[in-house]
Amino acid sequence: MPEIQAQSESPAHTGQGANAPEWPRGEVAFVTGAASGIGLGISRALVRAGARVALADIDQSRLDAAAEALRDEGGVVATVRFDVSDPGAWEAAADAAEAELGPVTILCSNAGVNGGGSAEKTTYEVWKWVHAINIDAQFLGVATFLPRFREHGGRAHILNTASMAGLVPIPDVAAYASSKFASVGFSRALRADLAGSAIGVSVLCPGTVATRIVESAAVVQEEMLGIEADRAAVEGNMRMLSQGADPDAVGQQVVEAMAAGQFLIVTHKDFLPIVRGVNAEIESAFVDFDGRHGSDPTAALLVQGEKPVST
Repeated sequence: MPEIQAQSESPAHTGQGANAPEWPRGEVAFVTGAASGIGLGISRALVRAGARVALADIDQSRLDAAAEALRDEGGVVATVRFDVSDPGAWEAAADAAEAELGPVTILCSNAGVNGGGSAEKTTYEVWKWVHAINIDAQFLGVATFLPRFREHGGRAHILNTASMAGLVPIPDVAAYASSKFASVGFSRALRADLAGSAIGVSVLCPGTVATRIVESAAVVQEEMLGIEADRAAVEGNMRMLSQGADPDAVGQQVVEAMAAGQFLIVTHKDFLPIVRGVNAEIESAFVDFDGRHGSDPTAALLVQGEKPVST
């Protein structure tokens, strides 16, 4: 069951001063993977913007440290310890957060892990574990909070953290890459589903950010699955990550993007040539095709802005 600890004694915190944008001041956010890395960066930016934040993570000691740091800044936060991959834990976690902080209007599904390697070297157990956290948990978050957003009414926002590995092919991370491609696809579908509503959707596709995701995933993989990680690979990847963007700066970028209603959030322009190559390959497949099957009624409806699927 989720474990929750109460917020700070500073409910009057108003963020970055009188000139700060109104949104998300006064809102309540639920951030998964909030104890470190990008999740903590997003939480810190939300606190500084005047939001109250439920910090959700599986690591209680890091949760406590994150909460203490944010409370020292005057933030109003609560901690919720639970496993995002557990379908039975989400409703209780949401109830606990809302009991402490009020109705949640911002969901940041940021929790993520890396695991396995190439498809050939990845076990099915690791494959399922990576997908359970990186994409299944994002669905569970939406399934839990979207009905609450509808009930509360007014503006709300859903952020899913994917990766540049969800936009471009990156070798030797088969489970991670496929789960992140799924996150991007899910976010695009969710945006289409919620078009015209007061509920916004964003997807974060960061490049290299200075987080502990590789090290943390290795520890959890060993503890939960009993599968020993490749320590040399972990250390090499950690060295690469240490050269990445500041998680706090990424968190600030994310909050600004959500406030502006931006859907796709990226952190590094360096990937643009690779993205163009991927898109060019897709486009060329259509240009080069001889159209032997005739026209497609689904495409015609989508071009007209209509829904092709009856519900």
